[in-house]
Amino acid sequence: MAFKGNDRRMRTRYKVRVPFVLKSNGEEVHGTTRNLSLLGISAYSDSSITQIQPVQCHLNLPNSSSPLVAHGTVIRCEPLAQPNKDGSHEIGVFFKEFEGTGESDLSKFLRQVSQEERNAIEAGYRALKQRAAARVRRKRLEALEKRRRKLRRLRKRRQRLEKKKRLAARRRAHRKQTTSSPKNRRRKSAQ
Repeated sequence: MAFKGNDRRMRTRYKVRVPFVLKSNGEEVHGTTRNLSLLGISAYSDSSITQIQPVQCHLNLPNSSSPLVAHGTVIRCEPLAQPNKDGSHEIGVFFKEFEGTGESDLSKFLRQVSQEERNAIEAGYRALKQRAAARVRRKRLEALEKRRRKLRRLRKRRQRLEKKKRLAARRRAHRKQTTSSPKNRRRKSAQ
């Protein structure tokens, strides 16, 4: 992950885990990078190393047959308050120069990492858009289904009301017939 925090770094740092070896005065320190840029590394190691000391940094980049070698200076070596799985010390190394095609190899690797990050972000964004669109479709379908249910209830209610009206009309017609029949007229007149 590329990040430019609230700092004065001139190059973008990438959150990349790469094994490394620091060599200085016959001393070797092994560890794993925390982040990496063309100007240096921040790394974890189980061993400490003297600060402000020139070192040779061997980075074992993925898909590389031989380690990339950079000459630099240890600018920080601090014990961690809570050691993690990668080590108990945080080490910072500033690169001064690279051997052979090291700088171009590292630059190429970092561009590849950047492109992979960009692709992952774009894929995540596409997936997020698809989920959002699916949620909108689902909400529309739910609203449509809710309207359909409401229309069904209204139709049934209207049908019940129409049925009641028809029954009431039949009853009135039946009462009218029974009150206007000759027998009923005779009964009324006899009273």
